[in-house]
Amino acid sequence: MPAQSEIAISIIVPCFDRLDLLERTVRACFRQQMSHDLGWEILVCDNHPEQLARVRVLALIAEAPVPLRYLPAPARNIARARNVGVAAARGRVIAFVDDDEAPEPGWLAAYYECLERTGADAAFGPKYPVFPDGKPPAWDPEAIYYTTDFKVPADTTIGRTGRWGRALGCGNSCMRVATCLNEPKPFDEDLGRADGEDALLYFRLLRAGRRFVWCPDAVVREAQPASRLTYAYMEARLKRGSRTASRCRMKVSQRPLATHTMLVAAGVAQVIGHGALLLLTGDLFQPLRVAHRLGIARGLGKLTYRGGDTDFIAEHALPASRAA
Repeated sequence: MPAQSEIAISIIVPCFDRLDLLERTVRACFRQQMSHDLGWEILVCDNHPEQLARVRVLALIAEAPVPLRYLPAPARNIARARNVGVAAARGRVIAFVDDDEAPEPGWLAAYYECLERTGADAAFGPKYPVFPDGKPPAWDPEAIYYTTDFKVPADTTIGRTGRWGRALGCGNSCMRVATCLNEPKPFDEDLGRADGEDALLYFRLLRAGRRFVWCPDAVVREAQPASRLTYAYMEARLKRGSRTASRCRMKVSQRPLATHTMLVAAGVAQVIGHGALLLLTGDLFQPLRVAHRLGIARGLGKLTYRGGDTDFIAEHALPASRAA
């Protein structure tokens, strides 16, 4: 491992039990290149109680071009993994990537240069899917619901939600520690078991006036196992995501009654509006036309934010050899 100067940027990779995909992610991180005077590191934060990733990560250290560290965070709670990584990170900037995502070459440099160029507090980049047989499911032929791409110019200031209602996720992001991650536990571990801890952080940061920008050159390729390719999975995912986002809005709201009223009104409008269009367009009888069905799911998520389920949706990992 070559000698490096002071660590400027840390990569945090939370993981649970997708070991082959984790190795794909870490090796993709190995392929990043920064200027010679800029030090960086990789931290793998293992959520599994049995520390399943330890042996795999330790075996990769000898190949690592930069410091690679294994950090146990033994509970199925992604917020805890991220908090453990943030506490241990030495960089003044932290890039997050999930264990089913492989960053493309130039990903890390693009993020760092974007933050330096814009002075923004956080930057986000596209996620493009990798399917087991190379093709998206028939009900989503353009992979709209598996793609996160705001489709705006580089350095554009953005909010949480972009084209097609896709929301930002922490899996492909880069943040300044001083302005975004300066609390002891920036990610809420009460939400972390089921996801949503990043949404809550983003709502808090935006309310505090932090600036988010789009970085189209910071691309990751996200592996999609077969269990994610059904319409039923996506319907459950969007309903849960809408429910979780609504709960996060309530947590940061300074006017809870007004926010609750807005959420209920938006949910009713989505259910009634998309329901009417489902009938009027004839899409009710076309199972491969899903936009209005999924619009209804988002509306139902808002209407059930107080008591609906937000737990993990069961799925099976895709072997790394099929997610390259």
